[in-house]
Amino acid sequence: MVARFGQLGVRLGRLVGRFAVERRGVSAVEFALILPLMLIIYAGCGEVTTALIVDRKVSRAASTISDLVAQQSSISSAMMNNIFDATTAIIEPYDASVAKVVLVVVDITSSGQKVAWSKARHDTAATVNVAPPAGLAVPDTIATVGDEVVVGRVTYAFTSPFANVMKSITGSTVYNLEHVFFLKPRQGNTITFTG
Repeated sequence: MVARFGQLGVRLGRLVGRFAVERRGVSAVEFALILPLMLIIYAGCGEVTTALIVDRKVSRAASTISDLVAQQSSISSAMMNNIFDATTAIIEPYDASVAKVVLVVVDITSSGQKVAWSKARHDTAATVNVAPPAGLAVPDTIATVGDEVVVGRVTYAFTSPFANVMKSITGSTVYNLEHVFFLKPRQGNTITFTG
């Protein structure tokens, strides 16, 4: 019986020795260990790139809506619909229905700021003749008494196919990308809404 265990020990020792010097499967094992990390990094880079592209489109849409309104001396409902359609075209091929677009024309008076008129798509327009809501108030550096300022805001609710994975890291599955632009009218000091 002792001889059997001795032979078994010798065979086991030879097997361990061969295993220790064998190098043919090392690359496959290393690849199998690294592959999940590489896939996570690849998917993460793709999602970050997509989020940056959408953020850039949101910024462009906010600046465009503000700029198109600032170029006018008066705006009709049909013109506003065309301007809102322009923001939809900018955001394509991404889902424009989740983009909230608000345009506010703020009147700067000696007693403060008040909303002259406001229009929105997929969001609520600001209330007229009251101070603009938080985030849409005109900074003091560009607020000149007697002038109006065009404020365009676009907010996009970005979701990722990896939202559930990201929730464990960031605590959220939806990321609101928001940009606000302030421009002064180019043809005079005011812009009227004709309806």
